[in-house]
Amino acid sequence: MRYAFLDEEAKKEIRRSILKAIAIPGYIVGFASRELPVARGWGTGGLQVTLALINEKDNLKVIDQGCDGSVNAVNIRNFIKSVTNVNTTTKTTDASIIQTRHRVPEIELQERQTLVYQVPMPDVLETVEPNISKAKLLHANADYSKLWVLLYEDTSQFGDSRISNRYPVMVNNRYAMDPSPIPKYDTPKLNDCKALQIFGAGREKKIYAIPPYTKVEPLKFEDRDFKVENFDGKSCSRCGSTNSFLDEVYDDEGITHYYCNDTDYCDSNIEVGEK
Repeated sequence: MRYAFLDEEAKKEIRRSILKAIAIPGYIVGFASRELPVARGWGTGGLQVTLALINEKDNLKVIDQGCDGSVNAVNIRNFIKSVTNVNTTTKTTDASIIQTRHRVPEIELQERQTLVYQVPMPDVLETVEPNISKAKLLHANADYSKLWVLLYEDTSQFGDSRISNRYPVMVNNRYAMDPSPIPKYDTPKLNDCKALQIFGAGREKKIYAIPPYTKVEPLKFEDRDFKVENFDGKSCSRCGSTNSFLDEVYDDEGITHYYCNDTDYCDSNIEVGEK
């Protein structure tokens, strides 16, 4: 069986696309997305990026919405393990490659780590310009006036943007980019990140990247602060954290509880408290 499932020509082609994406931060690069034993739309883009990069020395972590134990995360991790025999981990600090769906880990990423995003819709202009040819021309001319109009209309009517995830960002002062459906809470983490960030959209056959220490800023007006989800006055019922992204959960009696979305971060807090 081939190492990491994909044939060598496929891996070469994906790696070339990744190198181009790194060389031009935020630029969308096409690639020949392969068939995998996973349905398109369930992480095939991120999976192909991971399979093209991974080697025997890597330590792999896979999360879905911050959780290491969800069905999507477990199945992808087991598949990669079966075709590579690499070591796997649930610890962010121990991982060399982290494949994620819709979250950036709470624990700060470091150099020599790679964060691979599973992306459903790669082009940030899709909501305002569905014509692909016209969208490419807008990117080429750095013409993002339609995005600004969208933000202006929301702000004038509602006082702030209604975009709760996939909030558009400007990469390296050049390309507007879709950061995948991460919450606004995670958007500031993209800026000046020490790790390499690679975004793979298998169904749309697109790859783009943010190299380490790259400037990434959310699109916002100068007289408006960028607001993220607010958890003031709330804490994790499990570890007591007051500075993480929290999930709201109702028990059988209708009582609201909050838990850290990032299970590794929550477990790490508990381990520190037990020492």
